[in-house]
Amino acid sequence: MIRLIVSDLDRTLLDEPNSISKTNLDAIDYAYKKGARFGFATGRDLANVDSIKGLLNQEPLLILGNGAVIYDGDGNIVGEDFFPNQYLEEVTQILSSYDVPHMIFTTDGFYTTTDPGEVKGRFVERLAALASKKIAQIYDTDPGKPCNNLVQITDMDAFVRTKKIIKVEGFHLKPAPVEAAKKELERYTELSHLSTGKNNVEVTNITAQKGLALKKYIERVGIAADEVMVLERV
Repeated sequence: MIRLIVSDLDRTLLDEPNSISKTNLDAIDYAYKKGARFGFATGRDLANVDSIKGLLNQEPLLILGNGAVIYDGDGNIVGEDFFPNQYLEEVTQILSSYDVPHMIFTTDGFYTTTDPGEVKGRFVERLAALASKKIAQIYDTDPGKPCNNLVQITDMDAFVRTKKIIKVEGFHLKPAPVEAAKKELERYTELSHLSTGKNNVEVTNITAQKGLALKKYIERVGIAADEVMVLERV
């Protein structure tokens, strides 16, 4: 018997950036009626899944930041593998050295070490070129999007002492600068870096992986591996 269904969001559950089809919503409701729970496993942060989980009739399990943090159905953090803060300055310097803008996702906001307006502008420009002008317009005008809430770090020492960092995301209109930055990041054995495309990189704790986070959660709540269904486009 399947007791838990966990789905990736982008290119899997979602048919648009923040939309779930009626067919999928009906299937999720059916699973709940049969006794199964449902959850998201995604690279997104809490703010970027809020409107999506609001489409469901029940609160989902959330595995966010590619496994950096796990929220149960009551909104409690029940697992965490945050970015090792001691590497933040070095990572952001590497990205900046290749002219790769970055956004730092934390449990209480979004930050950058450079000019927030420039980071947003280049993020929206990239979306317009690589996705669509419609999607770029959504991100440009939606006050809830991370790119519209960036705060520039003015005191790095204080920041790394107090913040819980989910991930650092770098991006560029062209793939070459991102690939060059990734080669330098390879020397950090406590960090993982993955890409959803050739033009971006997400840097996390090496242990922040969706599969590891899911394994940790089901062991915590007593669900066997063969009672879990995972949906992810490959």
